[in-house]
Amino acid sequence: MSNLHVLSKIQIKKASHVISEAFFNDPLMTYLFPEIKERKFKLSSMMELLIRIGMKYGVVQATSPHIEGIAVWFPSNKAKITPTMGFLNGGISYFFKLRGKTIKKQNKIYNYIYSKHKELMPSDHWYLSIIGINPLFQGKGWSTLLLNSMFTQIDKQNLPYYLDTNNKENISIYERFGFEIVEEYKLPNANLVNWAMIREI
Repeated sequence: MSNLHVLSKIQIKKASHVISEAFFNDPLMTYLFPEIKERKFKLSSMMELLIRIGMKYGVVQATSPHIEGIAVWFPSNKAKITPTMGFLNGGISYFFKLRGKTIKKQNKIYNYIYSKHKELMPSDHWYLSIIGINPLFQGKGWSTLLLNSMFTQIDKQNLPYYLDTNNKENISIYERFGFEIVEEYKLPNANLVNWAMIREI
């Protein structure tokens, strides 16, 4: 990955902390973990599991050894994270931390998001699962580095890209990189709106 750092296993916890800080006030994360103490305790574990799964089944990019930011991508055939993928990559400890009610709420939301994903983008593509920059380094071009590096690699495959966001402020950022909104929809029981976006080749 040109100009990017290859994340090592010993850096996973640091990377998960960066992502959890970046998404600490994200609307979906505050819905899943409404209590601040709970969010501090569980969000980093959630992101650690995502990174571990991404390293196994997709592409995980870090900005530099200092990990100012990180992006996790999946090919479309691995875009749905299954319980098996979770358990095989350390998910048992994460699920142990969650109450049953939280797991049920999380599964309902993410299953619905994936159903919309599959409906709107049935062909082969790459999925931007998450991208986050340490709040101390936001606005310094790190997102541009992460996105453009992936585009440089994957554009050669002539595959489109898909992402979804529930943060309206992110839409204009993604639009600058060629993503377009294909659908706006509400998440079940969450009083949140999700925007599905596609970047065609």
